[in-house]
Amino acid sequence: MIRRRRPGVTGLLAACFVLSLTCVGATAAPSPPAVPAAAAAAAAGTVTPTVHCVLPAGQGEATGPQEMTVELSPAVVEPGGKVHAKVTLGPSPATSQIALEDVPTTISLDLAMSGGATGTVTVRGAEFAMNVPVNTPMEFPPFEGDFLIPADASGEISLAPIRTLTQTKVFGSVFETPCDIVDGGGSIGTVTAEGSAAEPATLTAPTEPVRPHTEVALRGSGWTPDASPVPSLCAVGGGGCDPLKFVAHALRIDSYGTLTGTATLGEAGAVPDGSYEVKVNDGTKEATAPLTVRAVAAGNREIELSADSGPVGSVITVSGRNYNPDRWINVIGLDAAGSTLDDSAVYAKSGTDGTFAVEFTVTSDAVAAVQADEGNDPATVRTAPFTVTTGGGGDGSTAEQQLSTQVRAGTLSMTQDGDTVDFGTTVLGADSGVQRAHLNRVEVQDARGVNSGWSLTATLTGFTSADGNTIPAGAVRWAPACTAQDGSVGAPVAGSPTVLGSEAASLCRMNPDGSRPFTGGKFDAEAGLALTVPEFTRPGDYSATLTLTLL
Repeated sequence: MIRRRRPGVTGLLAACFVLSLTCVGATAAPSPPAVPAAAAAAAAGTVTPTVHCVLPAGQGEATGPQEMTVELSPAVVEPGGKVHAKVTLGPSPATSQIALEDVPTTISLDLAMSGGATGTVTVRGAEFAMNVPVNTPMEFPPFEGDFLIPADASGEISLAPIRTLTQTKVFGSVFETPCDIVDGGGSIGTVTAEGSAAEPATLTAPTEPVRPHTEVALRGSGWTPDASPVPSLCAVGGGGCDPLKFVAHALRIDSYGTLTGTATLGEAGAVPDGSYEVKVNDGTKEATAPLTVRAVAAGNREIELSADSGPVGSVITVSGRNYNPDRWINVIGLDAAGSTLDDSAVYAKSGTDGTFAVEFTVTSDAVAAVQADEGNDPATVRTAPFTVTTGGGGDGSTAEQQLSTQVRAGTLSMTQDGDTVDFGTTVLGADSGVQRAHLNRVEVQDARGVNSGWSLTATLTGFTSADGNTIPAGAVRWAPACTAQDGSVGAPVAGSPTVLGSEAASLCRMNPDGSRPFTGGKFDAEAGLALTVPEFTRPGDYSATLTLTLL
């Protein structure tokens, strides 16, 4: 069944799809042994350390106390198992010099492990919208997320906060506010690793430095068969893991648990040169590999014209090299006095190798040279002479014809490959209780010709059976992925792996891009789904409704 709705705000188009999720034919079997109380218990701890924050956009720094409360569950987990963390942060010393409304915000907390495991794990919350007041300590709502302990963990593991990271999306860019604990930290709780670990996953990344905004080939084995992998870029040691540092990926895990594919790094401005760890998480397993990022360094910038003379109307290619990567290059004609001819301006973006090429049209006989600069920086101005020639052979004449056309804005819409997902049959007591499926592919088409972006989210009802028994919506978890089809403008961003429920969870979104005049095209969104059937569930046929909303 397909359902569409429109919001009351003029100019926004909303579409909703309703997708039926089913879990058919659960049958009873002998109950397993009861879970020890310690395994289900949650531990919470509070510290009030001194944090030092570096504010974005040159707003300076701030230092002060900040209360941090973290609740961990379960108390006992298998090596390589998942721990859920609920985080409550007190007011931050960080402030903003301007007031902003409805700012998309994501908060993460790095925890250092000691004792039965070492390294750093990251608790990353879901994106939410917040109002930012002027010169007032930032206050954030509680957030929660999951992390995996190392596969070789054993015994009691103490976890202590070491850094928070707040990411805000403003004016089409992501701004980061890291706050490092500089004094007064300490453990907020422990979890105990007991039992034997499953086969650890492996991950291999390039050993040679890679460039920003390029595809990084990844491979590995021992992964969860047919799961949906999600890459993140982390600091050395495993902290500060950020999936937004990869703007797209084409990773997949086959039925044998083999990981293959590529992940595309963000542009040079978002991923500075340095040593990192790339982490891949499939919802059950994760692994890391070292990765070095090194952009092409700008050198002695040079430009070249494909022709240095020609009549008015000539189209020549202006090419350049030794530029910074991922930068806008302005190309414009100059007259004999060195003044710019504004109607001749064209723009290009340098590639990951620091080169660019763009077609330039000789618009008038006043063109005496062609100029290129990088981001309006006078120090990068380069010029090449050009001579306008007249046609030979004697007398002649010219004529003009005006050509016109009309372009009208289209709509924001979506289609899906199907409206039913079947998780199959669970035999209580005989199966693991985890059933996997895939969301039907959703195609988003943006034909509006604007740069306002869009968001595709989902909500899920609880499962119900004919006799009124239920399975909570939170029993379903997804791992989204989205890609742009050929010819589309803009890089879509997949939502984070999370549990589903009544709160909207992001499947895919397109952020406004200040570096482009518009975004649009066709984009594919999908997700791996995992249903964990509670151990004590009444047998029956269950169904739930997942609603997709495009705004």
